[in-house]
Amino acid sequence: MLNIPTDAMAAAEHLVRYLYKPIDLTDNNKFFAVTETANLVGDDDWVWTDDNAKVLEFLSRPEVWRRFPGQTLEVLRFVQSMCHGPFMFRRVSTPRLERITDPNGETRYIHSLMHVRHDLQRGSVVLGVRFHDIRTADNLLLSDNTVEFTYKSRRFVLDVEDAITTVEATQQGHVLTLRHSGELHFKPRWLTIRLGRIDYIYTIDARSMLIGVEVALQVDPNAKVADVVLTVGHDQLSHGRNEVRYNTVAAYAIGSPPSIFTAAEPGRHRFPTAGASYYSITQAEIAGFALAVHSAPWGPGRLAEIDICVQDPGRLHLVTARYRFDGPCRGARLVAGENKLLTAGGFYGRHADYAALMREAVATKPVQQAALDYSISYDYGAEINAIAKCFAVCSTEPDLRMALITPEKLRSFFDQYLEHYFDNFVRGHYERQNTIMSRQLAFVILGVVTMYRATGCEDYLDRLRRLCDVLLDFEVTFSDVAGQPASGFPYGIASHRAVFVDGQSASLLALTQAAKCISEPRFALAIDRGLASYCLETSLVQLGDRKQKVDVLATSVDIDGRLHTENAYWNFTVGMALRFFAALRNSPEAALQDIAARHRHRIELFELVLRWQLRKCITERDDCIEIRTSEFSAETNSETQPWVMLGLLGHPYD
Repeated sequence: MLNIPTDAMAAAEHLVRYLYKPIDLTDNNKFFAVTETANLVGDDDWVWTDDNAKVLEFLSRPEVWRRFPGQTLEVLRFVQSMCHGPFMFRRVSTPRLERITDPNGETRYIHSLMHVRHDLQRGSVVLGVRFHDIRTADNLLLSDNTVEFTYKSRRFVLDVEDAITTVEATQQGHVLTLRHSGELHFKPRWLTIRLGRIDYIYTIDARSMLIGVEVALQVDPNAKVADVVLTVGHDQLSHGRNEVRYNTVAAYAIGSPPSIFTAAEPGRHRFPTAGASYYSITQAEIAGFALAVHSAPWGPGRLAEIDICVQDPGRLHLVTARYRFDGPCRGARLVAGENKLLTAGGFYGRHADYAALMREAVATKPVQQAALDYSISYDYGAEINAIAKCFAVCSTEPDLRMALITPEKLRSFFDQYLEHYFDNFVRGHYERQNTIMSRQLAFVILGVVTMYRATGCEDYLDRLRRLCDVLLDFEVTFSDVAGQPASGFPYGIASHRAVFVDGQSASLLALTQAAKCISEPRFALAIDRGLASYCLETSLVQLGDRKQKVDVLATSVDIDGRLHTENAYWNFTVGMALRFFAALRNSPEAALQDIAARHRHRIELFELVLRWQLRKCITERDDCIEIRTSEFSAETNSETQPWVMLGLLGHPYD
């Protein structure tokens, strides 16, 4: 069993040697960044923005930066490249598109960042954003389509799915094309008249998250029909599995305010959208978790309205985009189309920005070399904090400055995204929306602490006070097993109410560091209560068919009168806990020194358990140190390695 590392170099060497690699976003945008794992998980080559920000914070330790100047600059450049306007895009993936047949005989496709299934005979295509954990879900079911038209002053509605006679799924290189077709007939009285042939074509490209949808109706030359409506249906939107539910439909036309429909009581609604170049179906949730379906019509003049069905209160069930072709259509070929995009995190009230984002995504698709996940970063604060650390180091240690990086540019970038954070997260919180994740907020606070200590600028101090006030809103107080005051910081205000070790530790770390700048008694009280949430527990780990018992640190909270715990089995949470305990012990504030002294024996026991856990997870590889994600894991990942090392060593510019 190896000893805990006491310096950063061997762990940094492992990141640079085994995870640092080139990534080409487009023909002209080439970067180096840290991939998720050295040995690809499920053959997925994913590069996460927030993980690279965590790596960047670690690399920005001055001694590491001096050893790896080029790599530090490249990771910084990649992180900045993933930031567009208010958005920090989540990840990129090298192209992947594989056909899989499950044991039950079902055929599905593994896309770079999505999963795809279909039942074309029934007219359905299912898509979802893909992860390596339980977050993978069916985000979108494209189905339930109709064709409407007028014949001799009478209105007819034909079900597309009932008419399907031909289906086809073809893959050519990176592109999957799904098609279902059929002959449409109607009976105005006793005669059967052929309306024409209907085709639905869905296009998925491994190099992009865009989904193409085309609807084409070739009207029979003898069918004297008019005012035809073709549809794109989104069915079973709130099926509830893995928290999939949608609440709001919005449509946006350039130069006009958005039209917004929010689901309330069950019923059917028709939502006018004439002229809209973009519409969205979105979920009310923490911004980093919220789901959305974005759509950009090929010809916005054709999108006339959207039909909406609400089955359960507050939840969308069926949303149908209606494309209208007015006037006589006899013998005409009628075509409607959309580009669609799935995200699992975003600022969905920024309709004009998403309309522009869709236009940009469509324009750059021909040159894309990697699939870009347009969801926003979970840990939006990790990027902000990493930039702050780079600024502080560059400002204090001029020998680390490079031609492409200056303190002025870094500060400007930090200020820009701090402003975006207030505009998109804090403002929503003030408006009683569930926008913020506590762990993310904690890292914004850490970044602002760093900037204030580096510059002395009073504006940062004012921002820090406001951010800490928001963080304290997350605190849930309860009585621990001894009846003493305790508290936890859940991920969200109105959802995700469990208290995780990483979120609890990050929140308390943020308050501990903020106390260096602000004299606020509430911080010490919250830290004291928060320490009472930590406990030791024996937990069960399922390893395939084998069950394993582990003794780990955990955090607890009272949920509806019952104590609920979450444990630190995964080592990234260990790193966060160790970082908090060390910061509290080393705090110069007298009130926090008193708290550390009162809890000293428990903290020492916790640290003993955490360090013992890490010792079992250290692998020596050549002259590198690898800290695996858990005791029973084969390797580290792009989050675990930097967070554990920062937990062990901290950062000199905290």
